Amino acid sequence: MNKFLLTIVLLFLAAPSMAYIDPGSGSAIMSAIIGFFVALGLAIKTYWYKIKSLLGLSKKTENTEEPSENDK
Repeated sequence: MNKFLLTIVLLFLAAPSMAYIDPGSGSAIMSAIIGFFVALGLAIKTYWYKIKSLLGLSKKTENTEEPSENDK
C-alpha cells in the first residue's frame, strides 16, 4: 500500500516534460524497427542451415536408389 501511495504522490508532483515528437521522428523510429526485423530475418535466412544443424533438425538422407536402365 505504501508503494501505491508513493506512486500517486509522484504522479501529481511530476512536472510536465514539454516533449514533442514530430511525424518525421515517428516515421524514423518505425523505419528503424522495421529495418531491425528485416535484418534479423535476413540473418536467419543466411545462416538457416547452420542453425538447423546446430539444433539437430537437419535430416541426413541417403541415396539408396539403384540406377535405372537409362542411367547405365
